[in-house]
Amino acid sequence: MPALADSKLTRSRRSLRLRILVALLLVFVLGSSLSAVHTYGTRDDLRRSILLLQARTVSKGYSADQPISALPRYHAGTEMEYTLYTPDGSLHSFADYMPRPRRLRLPAPEDHDSWWHWSPFGGQVINVPIALADGSVLMVSRNDAAERAMLNQLLLDRLRHSVLFVIPLGLLAAGLILSLLHWTLRPVGRATALAANIGPQAPAQRIPLADLPREIQPLANAANQALDRLASAYDASQRFIADAAHELRTPLTVLDLRLQDARRSGNPDWPALEQEMRQLTRLVEQLLTLARQDEGQRVTTSGESTALSRLAREVAASLLPLFEEQQRTLEVVIEDGLQCQGQAEELRQALINLLENALLHGQGKVQLQARRDGQSVEVSISDEGQGVPLAHQEAMFERFRKGRQGSSGTGLGLPIVRRVIENAGGSVSFDAALPSTLRLSLPAAD
Repeated sequence: MPALADSKLTRSRRSLRLRILVALLLVFVLGSSLSAVHTYGTRDDLRRSILLLQARTVSKGYSADQPISALPRYHAGTEMEYTLYTPDGSLHSFADYMPRPRRLRLPAPEDHDSWWHWSPFGGQVINVPIALADGSVLMVSRNDAAERAMLNQLLLDRLRHSVLFVIPLGLLAAGLILSLLHWTLRPVGRATALAANIGPQAPAQRIPLADLPREIQPLANAANQALDRLASAYDASQRFIADAAHELRTPLTVLDLRLQDARRSGNPDWPALEQEMRQLTRLVEQLLTLARQDEGQRVTTSGESTALSRLAREVAASLLPLFEEQQRTLEVVIEDGLQCQGQAEELRQALINLLENALLHGQGKVQLQARRDGQSVEVSISDEGQGVPLAHQEAMFERFRKGRQGSSGTGLGLPIVRRVIENAGGSVSFDAALPSTLRLSLPAAD
């Protein structure tokens, strides 16, 4: 098991490293591409800057009333082209050796004020505007093949040098990041090894949070909380199994003794055997019911409603012959139209358990009351006996806890009732002021 955990952790680490390396590679490629684009954009800015200096030189002293032919055709070994525009942007004239005039292109104001300037790739011919004294604009153009080739070679050399510098720097950065990642994940590896050993043999062991990175601590803390819940459920399951085995041992032993006696005597005591079988069957049924309710605690059914008024009256009517047989009175005081949350059959069994408990262990008149109280439905079952002392009331909801020694009950009735009511979103408890009264509170369903 630890080896498997280590293998999974190794794959996880490799996956994380691979993702980081891929991210670094993408950042490197994107950065290099943007740098190249920006560099060659700078090339065109340099071309325009050179032409601007030359245009200012050749146009010095020129005015719009002079012919275009007054400007030098050649400068710095390259043919210059001229196009003159009026202050309103209309074409005035252009050099007669040009096949067509150059389009007027004025720099946008944001080109001078913005910290970010995008310079698109220029063509073989570049243009710069020169503002004359009268507001006219002289567009100066030239084919700067020699300067362009020189700048291309220069920038290419710069890019090569940059790559030779960036690659080792990138490898160093990747190494540092991976080393930092390895150092960061080392506590995670130790925590994983400890978590792999958590089990029934070491149920109290938890993932230590002290050495884990802050970002991973919430995950580890959630895992510890889940382990706490699992440990609690495991302990409850173990206690339930132990208690069930203990409670089943006695009736099974009694039944075995009666069968042995019947085998020796040849005259079975059938009423006694039937009584023992009924008690054993009831105990098993209640164990199964409690197990289902424990499962319902983890998967609670919501949205179900029950017509409690009708249900309570049906339960009281079904048990009335038992009360009459023992010459006991069952009084029913139930409001009409009561609706509550919960499954009808489970609530029916809970009411039956409570009324039977009052019949078997209580005295005098038994009263069943139900009424609406705000957002809840309140149900009470009371009798005229002494009830349960305050110090023992909560303990009566413990499994296999009986009110008195020698009781014919299984000690599961009240725990089942509490689980059913809590799964429905309600609560059940003894009335502190009236020890012989049990009160149920259920969410009302409108």
